[in-house]
Amino acid sequence: MAYRFKRRSRFEVMYQILSLCRTFQPKTYIMFKCNLSYELLQKYLEILVDGNLLEIVRKGKDREYYRTTDYGERFINEYEKLKSILEEAKRENNIRETRSVFTIPE
Repeated sequence: MAYRFKRRSRFEVMYQILSLCRTFQPKTYIMFKCNLSYELLQKYLEILVDGNLLEIVRKGKDREYYRTTDYGERFINEYEKLKSILEEAKRENNIRETRSVFTIPE
């Protein structure tokens, strides 16, 4: 039996990281929960921290935690809005396609 895997977009991965980091999270926890390699995680964390979507909070000498900023929360909200709009459009499109299949020409 062959399995098909859907690849996540960059925005989906960033959304997952930001959603997870609404509370303080260490790097390894993010890596495992988001199913990312260490190299990919490093790239995404750099992008998100540089974009002020994620902040690094240091606790103790060597402990680093990541937390979503207010700007990151805005990204999450806008992403969820866009996703719902696209899902609604997809549902409407399927309804239109279904209706056109059953239309009887005059």
